[in-house]
Amino acid sequence: MSDNVAVPLRVLAVDDDVAALRVTSSILRAQGCVVLVARSGKESIEIAARERPDVILLDANMPEMDGFTAARALSDAELTNGIPIIMVTSLTGSANRLRALQAGAVDLLSKPVEPDELRAKVVSLGRLKAYNDAMKRRQRELRATLAGSEELLQATLESYSRFVPQEFMRAMGKTRIVDVKLGDHVKVDFSILFSDIRSFTQLSEKMKPEENFAFLNSYLRRMNPFIWENGGYIDKYIGDAIMALFPTSASSALSAAVAMLAHLPVYNQHRASFGYAPVGVGIGIHTGPVMLGVIGHERFMQGTVISDSVNLASRLQNLTKTYGVSLIVSSHALFDLEDPNKFNFRFLDKVKIRGKEEPVAVYEVFDADPENLKELKKKTKEEFEKGVYDFHAGRIQEALARFLSVGGEAREDPPVEIYRLRCTRAIKLGSAEDLEAGAAH
Repeated sequence: MSDNVAVPLRVLAVDDDVAALRVTSSILRAQGCVVLVARSGKESIEIAARERPDVILLDANMPEMDGFTAARALSDAELTNGIPIIMVTSLTGSANRLRALQAGAVDLLSKPVEPDELRAKVVSLGRLKAYNDAMKRRQRELRATLAGSEELLQATLESYSRFVPQEFMRAMGKTRIVDVKLGDHVKVDFSILFSDIRSFTQLSEKMKPEENFAFLNSYLRRMNPFIWENGGYIDKYIGDAIMALFPTSASSALSAAVAMLAHLPVYNQHRASFGYAPVGVGIGIHTGPVMLGVIGHERFMQGTVISDSVNLASRLQNLTKTYGVSLIVSSHALFDLEDPNKFNFRFLDKVKIRGKEEPVAVYEVFDADPENLKELKKKTKEEFEKGVYDFHAGRIQEALARFLSVGGEAREDPPVEIYRLRCTRAIKLGSAEDLEAGAAH
């Protein structure tokens, strides 16, 4: 890939299932990618060595040579060991995830593939590979022409710091990026913030590619400082989504989220002045243990976070769409606050999370809501929460009465109407149904 000329990403999609291969190819070609296809692990190795694609999508379950074996062969071969591999699998559990990473994959996708996630990961890894390739070329040129220049070496290291956060380095106990090695890892307790733009796909479909990038960079330029100012750092961008980590406390993460949401009307006013539609944002926050480390290959590695805590934060962000609210936090994040009275919150629900036996209590933080709506939620908080407790205790008629008592005043409060409908349905069915966090996807 040239440093100056944008060219289509070349993606090798590998799957023995013709229908799955057709769907994947269609999604990527709509993104503007050039898609190469292979029907087996052996064929993928041959095509990858010959065509040198930018990204490889590798199905895990294939006859004769499975994806894990193919990934290991691709990672070990000199011609292909710099190509990032995304393993596509229906297998679940940390053992299979670890197996894929050890085989050489740098990321994973679950089947059935979600189109936006597929596009975001392919574009992100393609961009990162292009950057790494460019940096390698520049390093070779610099060594050839200015070998021994300490000043130039320092400038190169500083440029790397824009892609590897200093906070990540400190958490890993490293002072220089050249000291980071494949397999370095540490277990820490962090607060994780997931932020996502509402209906980004519909927005982006109406824009040209250059307008898409201009929009995203404008948005990120405004939102990122609130994360940094509150002691957090950006772990990654996933298309329009931001994943940020806060080593200090949940209070820092909530302060950053409230500040981001409070600034959104200012940003939308700026967009309106140019005739652009306003955007909405949903944020989920969870506090818990994470495994911070370096994965990949000696010639292509990246820092990442692997944890159920990350998965839960992402699901909480998705729940904001279900409930029509802006900010949802887990009970773990709420209980980690030094001063809970600093924020306005209310008990929202207990939701089932895939892989967890017990439902997770989640709360809405509404400090960034419009003033009239915030006052309304403060006024009705006690009755609303009693209704939620009654609902989960099986006292459906009592719960419905409480939600009806606040419903007349809460026409702008979607969770009230949601619970009224859930109560009505539970009375008809004879029992209440717990919401599954996965239903927000």
